[in-house]
Amino acid sequence: MGNINSCWAAEPPVAETSSTCVTKTATAAHNFTVTNYSLLKGMGVGKFVSSRPFSVGGYSWQIRFYPDGDDQEHAGYAAAFLCRCDGAAATGVQTKYTLSLRHKNGKIHRDSKCSSQIVTCTFQQVGADWGFSDFIEKSKLQEDCFTIRCDLTVIGKTIIL
Repeated sequence: MGNINSCWAAEPPVAETSSTCVTKTATAAHNFTVTNYSLLKGMGVGKFVSSRPFSVGGYSWQIRFYPDGDDQEHAGYAAAFLCRCDGAAATGVQTKYTLSLRHKNGKIHRDSKCSSQIVTCTFQQVGADWGFSDFIEKSKLQEDCFTIRCDLTVIGKTIIL
């Protein structure tokens, strides 16, 4: 009889390879505090105040706040938008962001409709903006001092390692 262990001989080693997909990102938060909000009411539909520029992912950004709304259709709301201020003019910039309205104590304003929405969008050119025409009903914004916070991730190149 033959060797019983010969049936169980080790298989030859299998060649194994692997690779990894890595997407580069840059993330930051910017707080834009609005004081004396009551003095901004009545400045007009389509008129805005903006934060100073801030940099994320090699691009410059601003938060724009429209106290009387950004258009006639949404005149009963205050609006908030994220605007791309500079960078390569011919390239789109893919992002994920949130805009949240916060009380003076830092807590999120419960009446802001957009505080928990993560928006994924591509800013195609300098000057492009994305945001919320119905950020908050003007009648529900009673504080004279509040902060609009932008949490922004700029999505960069994807590389295979």
